Amino acid sequence: MLKRIHFKELYMRIFFIIGLVFVGMALLYSLFLTNQISKYAINEVNGSTAVKLNHFKSTMEITLRKLKVSSIQLYQDRNIGYWLTATSKDSYLNHLVDLKIGEFLSTERLIQDVYLFNLSSREVFSAKSGPVPFDNFPDQAMLQQVVNQTMQPLNFSKVTFMGQTELTLSLPNGGIDQTPNGRLMIILDKTFLAEDLLLSNNEFEGKWFVVDKDQNVLMGDVRASNAGDIIHAGNQWRSDGQDWGVQSITFSDEVWQLFLLSPQGIWKNKLLILNFKVLGSFFLMIALLLVVLYFLSKQNYKPLTEILGKIRIYTTGLKLPENTLSISSFHTEFKLGIDTLVHRIEEQNRSLKNNDSIVKDELLRQWILSDAVGPSLREDLQQKLTIRLNKPIRLAVCRIEDYTAFCQTYNFQSRKLLKFAIQNVIEEVLRTYGLKAETSDLGSDHVVIVLSVPDTQKLSEPDLLAILVDTKHHVLQWIKVAISIGISDPIDSAENIHHIYRMTYELTEISFITGESAIYTPQDRKETYIKASFDGLDTEQITAFIQSIRIRDTDALQRQLQHLFNQLQDLPAEESKLQLIQLLYVFQKSFKQLNTPGGMVGIRNQLDQFNNLKEVHLWVEETLMNLIEQMSNRRTQKEDIFPEIVEYISNHLHDAMLTIDDIANHVNFSVNYLRVIFKEQNDISISDFILERRIEKVKELLLKTKWSIAEISSQSGFQSKSHFFTAFKKGTGMTPSQYRDEHTQP
Repeated sequence: MLKRIHFKELYMRIFFIIGLVFVGMALLYSLFLTNQISKYAINEVNGSTAVKLNHFKSTMEITLRKLKVSSIQLYQDRNIGYWLTATSKDSYLNHLVDLKIGEFLSTERLIQDVYLFNLSSREVFSAKSGPVPFDNFPDQAMLQQVVNQTMQPLNFSKVTFMGQTELTLSLPNGGIDQTPNGRLMIILDKTFLAEDLLLSNNEFEGKWFVVDKDQNVLMGDVRASNAGDIIHAGNQWRSDGQDWGVQSITFSDEVWQLFLLSPQGIWKNKLLILNFKVLGSFFLMIALLLVVLYFLSKQNYKPLTEILGKIRIYTTGLKLPENTLSISSFHTEFKLGIDTLVHRIEEQNRSLKNNDSIVKDELLRQWILSDAVGPSLREDLQQKLTIRLNKPIRLAVCRIEDYTAFCQTYNFQSRKLLKFAIQNVIEEVLRTYGLKAETSDLGSDHVVIVLSVPDTQKLSEPDLLAILVDTKHHVLQWIKVAISIGISDPIDSAENIHHIYRMTYELTEISFITGESAIYTPQDRKETYIKASFDGLDTEQITAFIQSIRIRDTDALQRQLQHLFNQLQDLPAEESKLQLIQLLYVFQKSFKQLNTPGGMVGIRNQLDQFNNLKEVHLWVEETLMNLIEQMSNRRTQKEDIFPEIVEYISNHLHDAMLTIDDIANHVNFSVNYLRVIFKEQNDISISDFILERRIEKVKELLLKTKWSIAEISSQSGFQSKSHFFTAFKKGTGMTPSQYRDEHTQP
């Protein structure tokens, strides 16, 4: 075997040198890695425990506050107040109280029992036992504590009841409904509380317990005899040969402390096993890679030398001397070759930016999004487009249905590729029918088609609509994306194309109102346009609703919904339903996540499933809360959202009416949140970014086109010529004419 190895061969020298370097580096790295794992693993475990500790504390405090609020609401109930202040027994009142407490327990699973104490009638009412005289109460010691009010009011405390240690909440002696002779005490179910609040399951391998200000154990899975040792043990506690990390935190409302114990001994054993596995896997990997490296060196040596020889001839005109290539010269030649290839790729990328397809798409966007078209842009368009602009044209908009699900399924780059595929399918289908068409992606939920009217004049209107139906079918068949199509009437290409485009886009939204999937024309707008106005709510209320959703203010949203449904209760049933349909329609127009099949008819069908306003209230509130949660989850994907914002701005730079509100509505952000994340990602404000991009676009047009300054001004998105000249001079220090003269080579 050794005789067959030729050490003078370059591939063997490369193999041994690289192999030795790799083995040394791999061994050093494996030792360093195992050392770092051992050093920081315990700290990571402690950090994870600290996160759990804060999470447990926050969850418990919220739950305990909720229990206090619920208990106070029960204490303030009218029938409860009557019972607590009654001077004699009343069986009917007992029945009402029993119903109220039963309803309360059905909504609060963390409560084990409820006790009412009437000091006037000397009677106790239990949720489980009903009314009981003081003399027959099974735990007289606890009864005396309640009567004498020795328990701290509105605080959770540890009480011995019927030989068991219970966690209770007692209400104040007076001040609430003025019932000084009445008491209310809640007994919590510690088992359910532990499961719901502290996640005492297999996900947490440690131990926990809660103590009060006197260091009495209130709950947990640690023996009370060990609690004192743990409290005074510091950061570590050892028991039965096992080491435990100890962390604690104090509650804000209650004078309690929560202790979490993480088993460090288990982690040390795991780390030891992990270290052996890491070292073993590194040795195995080194052996396999050395074998692979040997064969790769041998098999690739000859092709590489041939490639390097061609690169040398290409760059220097000299041949590569045979059998004289050293390792150092190999790397030099290889670097030279890579540099040459990188240079060629950069040139190709620069060339691609100026190829006909990209230029045509850019010109189409300028034309569609501009209110006026200058002669230079018109001339450039005519050179690139296959249709004639001196003939009438038609615009068609193909909008992706259920765009929210489309965005959730695919990331930004995938969505661009799919819309590009949709454009190709549309052009191919129309071409088979002999129709000339140009398509453009404006970076939103739709693509635009420009049709030549002379090609369509040989077809009747039903035939043209049938072709578009077939186009829609092919997109669904091949791309698996459903689209709605709106088509304009024949127009002259010199008209305001931007206005026609917006009107045609609105046609695609008729499917939301009618619930039908069809090809929509301007005539359909006249037949299906909804003239009913939303009289129940004014503009300020609607704006407040939408703002609360966008800024995720759930408390404000709940208050607004409560106020709305209080108003609707005073209206007839049909009028209330009409107001709700109109409001939900406004929500669905503002938030694409709320798209309901069937438009307003679909909304009415959903409302007809409910029996009363209370059920509708719960449904609307749950729907809007889910919307806020979806928007919050999506907003966390900033790396995916940011390029979408940048592309939308790039595609609409020519639109002088582009506003931050438009961009925020496109990605379902509030304007303030949009500004914040844009500043985080780009380190400049969104307004400055738009201005910079427009100035860069003006520079490009000044140097690469022969358009007049006035025409460039109208196509660059500035709202006035004075704004155009002021912004350009402020950004470059010179006027557009001076910039063109200075940077144009003679």
